[in-house]
Amino acid sequence: MWGVEAAGHGVDSGQHAASLTGGKPGVLHGNRTYLLMDGDGQITDAHSISAGLDYPGIGPEHAWLHQMGRIDYISATDSEALDAFQLCSKLEGIIPALEPSHAIAKVLQLAPDLPRDHLMVVNLCGRGDKDIFTVAEHLGGM
Repeated sequence: MWGVEAAGHGVDSGQHAASLTGGKPGVLHGNRTYLLMDGDGQITDAHSISAGLDYPGIGPEHAWLHQMGRIDYISATDSEALDAFQLCSKLEGIIPALEPSHAIAKVLQLAPDLPRDHLMVVNLCGRGDKDIFTVAEHLGGM
């Protein structure tokens, strides 16, 4: 299984919300998880085009699944999520929320390397109409 984190402008940019990829273990809001922190352990700002993914930590279940190696976590940038948002809207007539647009972006990268009969299941959640103004702003439509 794969999980997809929000890489924002890229994990190397420091402007992302990929706490498993670019964070380290720490405690926030009463749970030990992976967090975006500075050298002194202070929480740093997260960035994602998706408001639902713009958080400096990850839920404890994901931290556990990551630590036990059950799920491979990868990341998608804002740009990749926007491209996937547009493609899904155009080809499927489904306006995805920006959160699952990150997963769709990675499906577009992973699927071509898998056997033709490989079954992929993607969890689409939310409603994309809530993100229309954010998408339009980033694509220069507003």
